[in-house]
Amino acid sequence: MESLPSNHMQEEGLVVQTMGGLAQVETTQQEACKSCGARGACYALGGDKRRVIAAVNQVGAQEGDRVLLAMSRKGVLGASFLVYMVPVFALLVGAGLGKKLGPVWGLDGQTGAVILGAVCLLGAWLLLRRLSKRLAGRKELTIKVVRILKQGEGDALESNTACL
Repeated sequence: MESLPSNHMQEEGLVVQTMGGLAQVETTQQEACKSCGARGACYALGGDKRRVIAAVNQVGAQEGDRVLLAMSRKGVLGASFLVYMVPVFALLVGAGLGKKLGPVWGLDGQTGAVILGAVCLLGAWLLLRRLSKRLAGRKELTIKVVRILKQGEGDALESNTACL
């Protein structure tokens, strides 16, 4: 069994559905998540440590198979920067400009900061939404099923309670 290059992040999961060349893979927050500063953000909305990921099924995995997923570290870091840092930067720049320009517009500085900060945050969100459609097909941003670890397991993933 060949090993993956060290520039790839890996995660195990269970195939819950296949559709053409894609597989829907259920994963559970892993040990590697412990050291990630954004680990809570991945599960903030649902609070669940499980998630379903769409991945290119390049090995022909079927429902119930336990598989290994891989994605370029460069892609993960780049996507993380876009998702987390661009909105924060837009909010801070907007708030700073709003504080300076608020009095020019007949508002106090704090009101200007809130309004322009919110507008810039919305602008960043719209920009990222448009950009995500253009980046969707890039190789380094593609999650792939690279190996079948166990065929036809069929059971749901067990929670990994060590990853709190």
